[in-house]
Amino acid sequence: MAIIKFSYAVPLEQTMVFESVYHPGLQLELQQKQEVWETPGAFFVWMTVDGQLAGESYGIPLGSSSELIEDLLVLPESEKEKAVCCFSNTILPAFQKQGYGSILKAHWLGLAAGRGFDVVYGHARPGGSQALNAKFGAVFLENLPDWFGSGEDYRKYRLVLKSKTPS
Repeated sequence: MAIIKFSYAVPLEQTMVFESVYHPGLQLELQQKQEVWETPGAFFVWMTVDGQLAGESYGIPLGSSSELIEDLLVLPESEKEKAVCCFSNTILPAFQKQGYGSILKAHWLGLAAGRGFDVVYGHARPGGSQALNAKFGAVFLENLPDWFGSGEDYRKYRLVLKSKTPS
């Protein structure tokens, strides 16, 4: 049985391997990732499997002004104050299709809920990413054809973390 551990501070230089999973138009440079790290309220988690870096997930509160989430800044203020953008939920190829994406996503969603967020927005890649987000209850809002020149049709999603009970 694999040993899974989570870390919340890993030197960003060591995490750049996750960028290779994406089309060059979607890859962050180290300086850009550092800016995300320094965004007020941003939070990161890395997952190791048997001591090897396997997954990365991070998000930016929609209350932060970041050009990286510009398309989500058009939401009403009442929605943005309790919402976070899941900027990345990435599993390295050697660890894909083994259930680790679900484990990482569940952990990150728990962190988001624990920080008081009610809603998660994000952009899901076709295939496994869209299926993973749907599994957690995401509702797809908008098609994003050839997103950032990637040649792939991403979809914007909204995932509610807390159900509101009537007063």
